[in-house]
Amino acid sequence: MSGATHIPRRGGRAAWTGAAELLAVAALAAALLGCEPKGGSPPPPPPGAIAPGASIGTAAIAGRVALTGPVPERQRLKISEAGCHHEGAPEEAFSEAVVAAPDGALKNVIVHVVSGLGDRVFAPPSEAILDQKGCLYTPHVIAVQADQIVTFLNSDPTLHNIHAVSKVNPPFNVGMAVKGQKVSRFFGKPEIVKMKCDVHSWMASYIGVFDNPFHAVSDDSGRFTIEGLPAGTYEIEAWQETYGVKKQTVTLTEGQRQEISISFP
Repeated sequence: MSGATHIPRRGGRAAWTGAAELLAVAALAAALLGCEPKGGSPPPPPPGAIAPGASIGTAAIAGRVALTGPVPERQRLKISEAGCHHEGAPEEAFSEAVVAAPDGALKNVIVHVVSGLGDRVFAPPSEAILDQKGCLYTPHVIAVQADQIVTFLNSDPTLHNIHAVSKVNPPFNVGMAVKGQKVSRFFGKPEIVKMKCDVHSWMASYIGVFDNPFHAVSDDSGRFTIEGLPAGTYEIEAWQETYGVKKQTVTLTEGQRQEISISFP
C-alpha cells in the first residue's frame, strides 16, 4: 500500500513541478508578447474643436530642408535574421539617422507650426500607420496630432516589439509576434517619441506628436508643404533626429504661399 501511495505522490510532485515550469514560460511569453491592457480610446474632442480638413485659411508655407557641408555616408545594416528577408522586404538596409541626397536635400525632417494659431483647438484626424517591414520601421519618421490613433503593423513573419520611449506620454512596450498583426495606440501630449524594437536593436523610428494639424515631413528632395493656414505670423520649428532643432518666423497674408529654406546643422 505504501508503494502504491508513493507513486501518485511522486507523480503529483512531478506534475506540480512541470506545471510551475509551464506557468513560468507562459508568464515570460506573456510579458514578451505584450499581454497588457488595451490602449483604450482617446478622449472626445472638446466642444467647438475644428474638424479635420475644415478650412481656416488659404495660405501655405513650403520649402526645402538642406544639409550644409559634406553628406555623411549611410551605414549599411547587417540584417541576418531569416524572418527579416521575405517578398516585399527591402533587399538592402541602411541607417536612416541622416538621409541626404548628394545635393544636400535632407529627408525625414519634421517641420511644424509651434505658435500663431491663437486659441484654436483641432480635432485629430483619422489613424496614421507605422509599419514594420524587413525589420525596419516604415516610414522612419511620421508626424501626428495629439490623440490621433497610430496603428502599428507587423508585415514580417517574425517577432517585433513596439517600445515607445517617451517622457510626457505614458511609455508602452507591446510584442507583435504574428505577420499582419496590428496594435493601435495614441499619444495625448505633444512630444517627439522614439519607437524601438528590443528584439532587433537597429530598428528605430520617430513619431512627432503636435497639438495642431499643421506639420509635414520632408521628402527625398527635402521638400515639405504646410497648407490651409490663415493670415498671421507663425513660429516654425524643424526637427531632425541627429542635428536637433531650427526655428524661424514666417508672416503670411491670406492666400499667400511663402517659400522658406531650412539648413542643418
